[in-house]
Order: sequence, then C-alpha cells, then structure tokens
Amino acid sequence: MRATEPAGSSDIYAGCGRSSRRSVRVIITKARDDGRAIDDVVTAEIDKASNDPLDFARRKDAGRLVSMSSVVDRAYSGEADFMAIRQFLIETFAALGEMFNWGHERWEIVRFSGNAACELADDRPWERFVRIWESDGRIVGVAHPESGGDLFVEIHPDYRYLEDEMFAWAEQNRSPARRPDTPFSTWITDGDSVRESVLKERGWTRIGLEGHMRRRSMRDPLPNGPVADGYIVRSLDLTTEEDSEGRAAASRSAFGNKRTGELMKVLARAPGYRPDLDLAAVAADGTFAAYTTAWWDEVNRYVIFEPVGTHEEHRRRGLASAVITEGLRRALALGAETAYVGSGAGSPANHLYESLGFTEVVDDVRWDAPAP
Repeated sequence: MRATEPAGSSDIYAGCGRSSRRSVRVIITKARDDGRAIDDVVTAEIDKASNDPLDFARRKDAGRLVSMSSVVDRAYSGEADFMAIRQFLIETFAALGEMFNWGHERWEIVRFSGNAACELADDRPWERFVRIWESDGRIVGVAHPESGGDLFVEIHPDYRYLEDEMFAWAEQNRSPARRPDTPFSTWITDGDSVRESVLKERGWTRIGLEGHMRRRSMRDPLPNGPVADGYIVRSLDLTTEEDSEGRAAASRSAFGNKRTGELMKVLARAPGYRPDLDLAAVAADGTFAAYTTAWWDEVNRYVIFEPVGTHEEHRRRGLASAVITEGLRRALALGAETAYVGSGAGSPANHLYESLGFTEVVDDVRWDAPAP
C-alpha cells in the first residue's frame, strides 16, 4: 500500500475491441441427500469457434441448469469507463463492508496526482493497460496498473473465478516500469487464500510484507491533536496560486519529489476532491508545514487520508497529528463511521497513526511475476 506522492516530476508513464475470448459462469442446482438445493459453479473459457457453453456444463454435471451469465473482457474506453470503475469500487466496498478492492479515492489519485502531467497534456497512455470484465454490461472485474510495472486486480466477490484469466491478460500486457530492471509486481491482502492460490499456480513469488491499511472507528473518542503555537490549520483551494504552490513545496520537502503548483492544481479536477477536506498547517511566514487530503465516501460512510506529509523543517511538532485530527472532526460532522490511512511497513508514520486510533491493521504483501 503506497502512502507517498509520486517521486518524479513527470508522470508514471513517460510517453505522456472486445476480445475473442469470453468466460462463462454456469450455475447448476443439485439436490443434496437431505433434500436441500445447492448451487455448483462451473467455469468455461470459450472462443468464437467453440460450441455452446451449455454443452460444457452438461458434460461437467448432470444437474439442472438454473442460470448463466456470460462474461466478456474489453479495453478501457475513456471518461465513461473511468466513472463506471469508480462506481464499481464504491459498490464492491458496499457489498463486502470492507476495503478489499481499492477505494474510489485511490483510483482518482492515480489519475489526477500520479498522472497529473498526462492530464495537463490530455494524453493518457496508462489507459492501454486497463482491462475491464463485464457481465450483462455490468463491470465485475478490472485489471490495471498504479505506477507502471505493477498490477492491481479489482473484483466483484461473486466473480473471483475470473482472477486467473485477469492475471493471464496482465502478464501478456505489462505496463512499463520506470526502470527496466524493475520486477512486475502486485500487492494483495495478506491471507487472501484465493488470490494466493492463483498467483502460486501462475508461478509468482511471494516477496513479503510492504504496507498496511489502518482503520479506526469514528465511534471512538477523537484525539486532541492540538495545533502548535505559531501555526494555523486551514482548508486549501488548489485552484489558487498561493495554495497550489504552497502545497507543492511541502510535497517536495516531505517526499523528495518534483511536484509543481500546476501539477497540484490537477488534483482539484478529481470527482471526489473536496477543498474543505484538503487541509494544511500553515506557519506564520506562510509556509505549508504539514498537510493531508481527506477523501469522503458518502455511500460507505468512510474517510481516508491520502497523502499525509510534513515539511522537513517543521517536523516533530505534532503538525501531521493536527491536520489529521481536524480531518477526523470534519468527517465526523459529515457522518463518517470509519476512517482509514495507508502506511508503509516499517514507516515511522505507523507510530503516529496508532496514536490517533488507527489500530486495526490489514497487511499488504508483494508478489512478483515470473520473467516474461
């Protein structure tokens, strides 16, 4: 789980049809010995030359066919798909009640922050490496990169049988990495036996723990998070020169990147961005000393903080705690029930987040693909 802003001045991608395959999910109802009905799921992958998939099901089982939904995969196609995937992420969170897939905010951050220069140029090479799986016109799975040379799979819980096919497509369509020696990697929730099994079968290697997603209940008392003398915490307006340049300078100091004010302004285009939840601790001389952007999911009633950063000359003054605390207060006023923040394994920020009540932890584990 990445919890930092991009390190480069340019975007993730330096160079700012439907398939003939389809998977078929066949559900067969059989009678158990006790008379109760059970469903058995059979999956086939066919191409245009194949026989009717019903024949496959009948060969697999003599049970009674009760329903079938065909799944097709296709290329990503612009703005409508961007918003449809965003909605899919919101809906799958609602279906599971937890952040198994990405939240919609991370999908937005990759485009409007990680690929901000591509947005400015109206050129989005990352779109070539996004693949969508649909059933009856409804998205059920998405394979996509984050920063190049990597892969993330978002899946509806009822369609996990597609994951092998999704990884197979991604292995043949690898997004370019920043450096040629970078392995092609994915990150999964530790203990996800379904995905672990798929990766092992496909020859991927488990590398180890690399990040955490931390959670706290908004029913717990909020931290105090006092603001140090000489600073104020306020909302940002990234459409202004003052705030975009100030935030960019703080980002460069906090993460060593080359963020500019013009690139920062792009973040304000994200559909889920709210200026009232973009917060900074500002010093008396106008320096942006610490900051965070809180992203609100009104449907699922959660807020997530991404990114969180402190200027190197203003550390150890409780300023990151102050901006997160203010974000928690504002989220609670909106009706938030849960708050999240991501962190790297071994990051000093873990101690800060624990002190603010983010004590429930889900671990992310990196796996590397075999060489092509």
